[in-house]
Amino acid sequence: MRSFIKSICANHENLDLYLGVIDTAEGIIKQFPEDAWRQKIKGDRVMNDEVNDAIINTGLMGLGVEEKYGGMGGGLMGQVLATDVFSQSGLASFAAVLNSFCRTPLLKYGSDEQKTKYAMPTITGDKAFCILATEPNAGTNTFNITTKAVKQGDKWVLNGQKTFITEAADSDYGFLIAKTEIDVPGALSVFVVDMKSPGVTLHPMNIDIAAGEKQYNVFFDDVEMPADALVGEEGKGGKYMFEGLNAERLMISAWAIGYSDLALQATTTYVNDRKLFGNKAIGSYQSVQHPLAKAKAETDAARLMIYHGVQLFDNGGEAGPASNMAKYLTSTAVNNMCDAAIQCHGGSGMDEDTGMLALWRISRVVRIAPINNEMILNYIAEHVIGLPKSY
Repeated sequence: MRSFIKSICANHENLDLYLGVIDTAEGIIKQFPEDAWRQKIKGDRVMNDEVNDAIINTGLMGLGVEEKYGGMGGGLMGQVLATDVFSQSGLASFAAVLNSFCRTPLLKYGSDEQKTKYAMPTITGDKAFCILATEPNAGTNTFNITTKAVKQGDKWVLNGQKTFITEAADSDYGFLIAKTEIDVPGALSVFVVDMKSPGVTLHPMNIDIAAGEKQYNVFFDDVEMPADALVGEEGKGGKYMFEGLNAERLMISAWAIGYSDLALQATTTYVNDRKLFGNKAIGSYQSVQHPLAKAKAETDAARLMIYHGVQLFDNGGEAGPASNMAKYLTSTAVNNMCDAAIQCHGGSGMDEDTGMLALWRISRVVRIAPINNEMILNYIAEHVIGLPKSY
């Protein structure tokens, strides 16, 4: 990664910081056994917490937060880079991905008091965020949500429901997208809601992806929020949300693409050691080599698109096309790599102890979340190619 970052950030003012991020991340990785990823990815919460604590203790959770707020700076590039490096060893922190998405609009549109109260504690790990966006009857169409916050005196009263909320039970705050009494098409507002407030009820969902991360249905029944829970202007939350989505897609892409490298590394070791006919390793057969080689080419191409999108985002450019393409290419590459990894392992690939199924579950979910690939292709067709809206 050092040579890669040097090549794409050769004249960047933060190059030394980015190289330091790589060194720090690799130092943390060396603290854990080589197969620690198998424990973490299969849901070992103790291992997961130990990794997260190690990351927090080095200050890497401060990447992307300005130094005046206690962060390390480095923009989205620093956050994506750290996620990428950790993911290549199976030790990426999904909590960092969630906090990054939630902090992006908060740091851009929130008040100084909100940044201090909500963003700064995520650097030290004292507080954590979840994303409260998806609803059962809205799905991808966020403008169709029904969760509503009504202003009553000096407070907001919240009612509604959210679904597929990752780590809701372990989060202190939720970054909430809701409607208010502004009766204008597309008017949304964003709030920071205390997840321990009376009236917040969590129901765990029967979903098992990886690393012990849980999904929940979240219900709000007359939940009271203070006046300063509103981020930015009322009714402008759609703009804030969509700006944050580019960062989210790039962070998710970095989280996923590293797992493609991990699957390739583990599979290469296996097929070089596995001998079935005579003394010839199965890795010498083209039927084994070609799927892996194809997925490797797709992985490296996807990674280039990720970092291209990150540079556009950090420089204030239009990052929408690149972030959407990065998400599509990454989810395709990691899915193909993990499928090939299982096939190369044969029956062992179906054994949970090898970790291949856990990697595949991650690869499969990123074709659906945080937005499905069909909507990604719709975006590219309409906003990049210039075709009519199809939905």
